[in-house]
Amino acid sequence: MNKRRTHNSRMDSGMIGRDLPRPISPVARHKLAGVSLCLLLAVCSGCRSLRPSGGEGLFAAKDVLSTSKIRGPLERAFYNEEDALTRGEKFSPEAMATVELARKQFTERQYPQALKNYKSIAKKYPESSIGEEAWFRMGECHYAMRQYPKAQDAYDKLFADYPSTKYVSDASQRLFDIAKIWLEVSDPVAKSVIKTVSDEKTVEAGNTPPPPSSSPSARYGLIPNFFDERRPVFDTRGRAKNALKAIWLNDPTGPLADDALMLTASYYMKKGNYLEADRYFQILRDEYPDSPHLEDAFVMGSHVKQMAYQGPYYDGTSLVSAENLKERALMLFPSSEDRPKMREELKRIYLLKAQRAWSQVQLWKKKDNPRSVAIASMQLILDYPDTRYAEMARQEIRRIDPRRIQHLPGMAEFLKSLPDSEPARPSDSEATQPQNADKSGSADGSQRGLPGI
Repeated sequence: MNKRRTHNSRMDSGMIGRDLPRPISPVARHKLAGVSLCLLLAVCSGCRSLRPSGGEGLFAAKDVLSTSKIRGPLERAFYNEEDALTRGEKFSPEAMATVELARKQFTERQYPQALKNYKSIAKKYPESSIGEEAWFRMGECHYAMRQYPKAQDAYDKLFADYPSTKYVSDASQRLFDIAKIWLEVSDPVAKSVIKTVSDEKTVEAGNTPPPPSSSPSARYGLIPNFFDERRPVFDTRGRAKNALKAIWLNDPTGPLADDALMLTASYYMKKGNYLEADRYFQILRDEYPDSPHLEDAFVMGSHVKQMAYQGPYYDGTSLVSAENLKERALMLFPSSEDRPKMREELKRIYLLKAQRAWSQVQLWKKKDNPRSVAIASMQLILDYPDTRYAEMARQEIRRIDPRRIQHLPGMAEFLKSLPDSEPARPSDSEATQPQNADKSGSADGSQRGLPGI
């Protein structure tokens, strides 16, 4: 057994020795490295594309690796390299000559001749840089010749065909000027149209608007205009509003977007369309918080909300919104010169809300529901205790049989807290008339010290 194990171990050791690779000698290793280096040099020297000499290969064109001729959009525009005449091969020499002639005529104020050439260019080369220039210059020619409706049409076509036109700022300025001419105003902030709550007087105007046109077609949109090229044939005011709308739709981040909104809102307020005026004032407050018109948007916006209120038998949402907006304006603009006027309007809103509560008492009285009358009267007295409507509500609740309402929650204690004396009750006609109520409300405001801000 021992001899057999020895023989097997010798056989295993011999097989393992034959399977393992033999180590490379140091001399062979140096020879292999030398051969590899020679092969690498031969390959590199034989590659023509990597030769830096002889004017061939990757490094022959030195400008390829240079950044001296690389320019961004701003630098290209500065050097006038974005001009279609210098970079475009799709324009024929004839087109280039026409453009140059039109530019020369426009510079020399030959507007009819320039207009004719620009019309030809716009028709022949639509959706191109020179077509974009042609539509803008057509508007400028019409504007210079005081053909404002045609100028507006050209600017609208420019915005429609080239939404990202580079002339957006200049075209917006022209549309704004046209709108002011057609609306006959000189300032987007038309404070002269703001009336006090009692309609007794108006706030002094900052700038005097131009005198109104004597032509009926300028004031009434359905009357056609056939003689004045400065105004459209129909609806001058409507075209002016469209021009203002084009400004804040096509250039919402431009310097005239908030001015256009303010002018539109002022126009609707002047015409008594308080709902539309409120909508534009709200857009101005929400979208342009950094606008210089922000204070006026709050003050005038709260005014139109209050003027939109139609009485105690209609929706009172606008009245509540007007109150909230005036309170925000008082907090946001502590140095505003309109603060006294807004405080007076808040007193009026307080009385109008009391009037709405009194209308609920009258409603339940007509329906012969004494319990609802008692509940509505108690709520009015708690919410508006220092108004004349609270006195009338106390009289109404005293007329109800206590046995019919004493089981209502909190009613017994409330009846005990009522004063024994009853002031003279005003007539029903005086209590239900909004105008009389408003006049008495102003008296209450001065005599009773209604709460303000």
